[in-house]
Amino acid sequence: MSGLATPPCTPCIVCGSASITRICEFPPLPVDTNRIWSSQAEACAAPKAPIDLVYCQRCGHLFNRSYNDDLVTYEIDYENSQIFSPRFRRYLEELADMLIAKHRLYDKRIVEIGGGRGEFVRMICDRGSNFGVNIGPSYQPGSDEAIPANIRFITDYYTAKYRDEPADMIVCRHVLEHFWGARELITTVREAVNRRCGAIVYFEVPNGEFIMRERAFWEFHYQHVSYFTKASLAKLFLDCGFEICELQETFAGQFLSVEARSAAPHVPSTQNAWTEHRDAGSYPDFAMDFRAKVDSSVNRLKRLRSDGRHVVAWGAGAKAVTFLNIVDPAHEGISHIVDISPRKTGFFVAGSGQEIICPSALRELRPDVIVLMNAVYRDEIGSVVAALGLDPLVWIA
Repeated sequence: MSGLATPPCTPCIVCGSASITRICEFPPLPVDTNRIWSSQAEACAAPKAPIDLVYCQRCGHLFNRSYNDDLVTYEIDYENSQIFSPRFRRYLEELADMLIAKHRLYDKRIVEIGGGRGEFVRMICDRGSNFGVNIGPSYQPGSDEAIPANIRFITDYYTAKYRDEPADMIVCRHVLEHFWGARELITTVREAVNRRCGAIVYFEVPNGEFIMRERAFWEFHYQHVSYFTKASLAKLFLDCGFEICELQETFAGQFLSVEARSAAPHVPSTQNAWTEHRDAGSYPDFAMDFRAKVDSSVNRLKRLRSDGRHVVAWGAGAKAVTFLNIVDPAHEGISHIVDISPRKTGFFVAGSGQEIICPSALRELRPDVIVLMNAVYRDEIGSVVAALGLDPLVWIA
């Protein structure tokens, strides 16, 4: 990440093209969407910055050209783990099993870039008897946390100084979108792979095409510089010397994943097919659709409030931070936000300031409406709510 503010004439950060079209400008949003705050006053005073979303007509990439890396930190109170969700844990387990079986990852060395507390690298090492290294700036061990003998943690950003770390697979999930210097990171990974014959890489990012398709304004976060499409993700990897083995949508279309290996000196021309992108003719309409969708949500919340309905939200992650700060910035319509992670209970959401509570607190609050931040968790959340003896109206953002 460069640490430099971006001038308006900045070219595409994936392909360098100057053919950039503005799509939408978002109002100032919290710059640390996964930082949790210990008091409501601190949360409401959290730093904010606007998002200037643009589209590259050459490679299909979407990015925030007003991003300033100096505003973002991953070292303090950064909490984005979803491991407490049975639905998400099942996804990770299936992903680990797939990668192990497909690439015969048994007694191998796995390097994960930016893996937080290392839940995934632990999983892939446990299930394949592998040895793992987690390199990322936000790792903070719990006071009672036991670190397995086959896992090593390095609390630092992944840079060229780690390219000699032995690896049969390099994994990087939901990190690349945070890097202004995405090409620099992928080039470093390419150099690391060159030092290990046959090594494979697996990267996973939010799916920009899904976000634009669904007009999901709550999926835009200041910490996310990039919103990759299939074409722009392929372009990045091919230009940096990789051969793409697999590129697909995962997790109900919400993620993009790419499996790649170091390319031979002459990459087959068929690889270029990965970079073909569909015309983004509907993208200019996003600003109008964005405003309409925001207005609809704001008006719905006002009606619920005027009817005396008690509303809470569920899922205190980045999606909720954006949604609450756009739809209920003054904390007038949504009283609390529920999260199953005990690490978040008692803290407050950046910007809008709602307190994060555990599910059992709903017995006392007895909300009339629950706003779900992600429809993929509807059945899981519905089971928890039903077990509490509650039957609220469900509003899917």
